[in-house]
Amino acid sequence: MLTIKFSPVRSDEDQVTASWNSPIITVNSVDYDLSLLSDGATAVHPVLGDVSRVGDDYKLTLILYHGPNAPYSTRFPEDLVLESNGDVTIPIYNEEI
Repeated sequence: MLTIKFSPVRSDEDQVTASWNSPIITVNSVDYDLSLLSDGATAVHPVLGDVSRVGDDYKLTLILYHGPNAPYSTRFPEDLVLESNGDVTIPIYNEEI
């Protein structure tokens, strides 16, 4: 299982893309093998933020870039819990006015 906490940041950067294929998370086309983190450990990673592992359960923090008209749900996102492999649903970057 993977729990993703989002850290919203107003930016003109492109929206993050991610997918999960346990224990590998791919962020913006770069693979990160979370199984390299020791069981019970926590680390700070430049892309994945605070990363922790307990058994096969992982937690990390992704920067969530958003535009000037991002909805409330993007500016104050809930944690995302993934129990199966696949694309990560990233909150909406911006709303058209």
